[in-house]
Amino acid sequence: MSVGGLLLDVVGPVVVLVAIGAVVGTRLGIDPAPLSTASYWLFGPAFVFDNLYDADLARDLVIKLIVASLASMAGAAIVAWVVMTIARQRGAARSATMLTSAYGNVGNAGLAISAFALGDDVLPIASVVMLSINITGLAMGVGLAAARTTTIGRAIGRALMAPMTVAGVLAIVVNAIGRGLPLILERPMQLMSDAMIPTMLITLGLQLVLTGMPHWNAGLLTTIGAKLAVAPLAGTGAAAALGLDGDPLSVVAIQTAMPPAVFCALVAIQHDYERDRITSSVVATTIVSLLTIPVVLALAT
Repeated sequence: MSVGGLLLDVVGPVVVLVAIGAVVGTRLGIDPAPLSTASYWLFGPAFVFDNLYDADLARDLVIKLIVASLASMAGAAIVAWVVMTIARQRGAARSATMLTSAYGNVGNAGLAISAFALGDDVLPIASVVMLSINITGLAMGVGLAAARTTTIGRAIGRALMAPMTVAGVLAIVVNAIGRGLPLILERPMQLMSDAMIPTMLITLGLQLVLTGMPHWNAGLLTTIGAKLAVAPLAGTGAAAALGLDGDPLSVVAIQTAMPPAVFCALVAIQHDYERDRITSSVVATTIVSLLTIPVVLALAT
């Protein structure tokens, strides 16, 4: 499949669902908050749990993938912090930029692009990267949002108790025990997991109606550079240093090159945390990534 066909088949459906949300939001004036709440408390945790509880990978490989994933996030977040500090943008503006720079769309976009580019056999590897970034990004987003109104300790506690963080921990426990779920629990979990991506994308479209067009500012430009350039360089550099090559290295390169996660907007909406700034960054950086993802795919494959 050509890169153009890949982008059309993978990114195209994402754009269509966001557009549906935007059109419905315009016509009916639907509030995105209820859908955001359902995704945050139900569909998102089910998605995290469903992708991890039965994953089967070597422990050494899993550790290396986690370290590379966290290195990509740390590199992008540090660069965002430095640039925003130099630009005299502090407080919520700086922390929101750090979130969108570090937390990538490794779920609905990253998994699909990895599978199309490298084959379905890489999905377990891509899922480890996805979960590493998702759980860390969610904890980061909830923690930053909570830190505005409480102490750092309580903010960290609230982040660790976020629904998707808890679901990830429970999934790891179930995976370690090696016991599957009974069908009466497994099938509802899978159904809720399948509902997460379309619900989340439609919610983003609804929020776009309220936010309007992206506003170009220091934070947005910083996110574009940090997320689309610094994050993949830091991630693949760490992966190579750890001895990863072949498909694992390619997966890290692809996953860390994804634009900001739609979950960033979900957290922003749910916690009323810089929702306009974060939604603008998600949308604008996703558009720019249509130019950078083909380059990453050419190098990774």
